[in-house]
Amino acid sequence: MKQFFLALTLSFVTVLSVAARPVSEDPAVEKTFRQLFTGASNVTWSKESRDLVKASFLWGQHHTVAYFDNKGNLLGSIRGLFFTQLPLSVIRSVNTQYADHMILEVREISNDEGVSYSLISEHKGKRYKLRYDSLGGLIDKARVRK
Repeated sequence: MKQFFLALTLSFVTVLSVAARPVSEDPAVEKTFRQLFTGASNVTWSKESRDLVKASFLWGQHHTVAYFDNKGNLLGSIRGLFFTQLPLSVIRSVNTQYADHMILEVREISNDEGVSYSLISEHKGKRYKLRYDSLGGLIDKARVRK
């Protein structure tokens, strides 16, 4: 009877450790991920295409998504932020240009082109997607359907 419970306990621990481990199908991707996003939790992996792997996770209390190629190179990442966490130059620009808008969503986008910020705002029942560079310059504005 003791052997049965010991075997059951070992099986349970093995299943939990395998299920809790954030594993991608590619060791190069996983190695890069561990180096760049130390301390990430709640990691889920998905294969977006033959050459693109996506990791969704919590990092520094922010929902983050990172994209990798099959060689383990980070292609880019997106993380949710609070408005107050934006660079001051972006906050000033938004407050000057869109003071009457309510900001609903803020995301930081990092890739080979640099860092930019995507905001979803609402004004008089209409939603807009605003995109700023890190210096507070407006890159793009588009209306978004609800």
